[in-house]
Amino acid sequence: MENFPHLPTILLVAAAVVALVFILNRWLFGPLNAILAQREAEIDDARTKLEDAQRIQNERLAAVEARVSESRKESFGIREQAHGEARERREEVLAAARADAAKEIEEARAEIGKQIDSARTQLESDADEIARTIAERILGRPVDADTDGSN
Repeated sequence: MENFPHLPTILLVAAAVVALVFILNRWLFGPLNAILAQREAEIDDARTKLEDAQRIQNERLAAVEARVSESRKESFGIREQAHGEARERREEVLAAARADAAKEIEEARAEIGKQIDSARTQLESDADEIARTIAERILGRPVDADTDGSN
């Protein structure tokens, strides 16, 4: 040991380091590694649950968007149908109004025609009367209504 005077100290320090590593592994690093592994497993589990929840949320969102899109299409269809029905109803009302107006115009024309015929008859009668009166004044004697004016 003369050649290695510090050998007992080195062996003692080495034994202390080995004992310290064993003790630290047993009571500190082992439980610490177990806690870290457990936390990592919990994080992985939470990450998996989060991904599942996001996937479910995306599926539900897609379903809601599909329903909204379908509802929009349906509402546009209903609106277009209502517009079509309103146009048809308007055309029906306009056609009825046109028919009523044409009927009233025709009735008015017939009435005017009757009035024209009546006025014409009245004017012819009045013209005959006026002509007879003029003839009586010119001739200075009464003229028969039956006479046609050729004596």
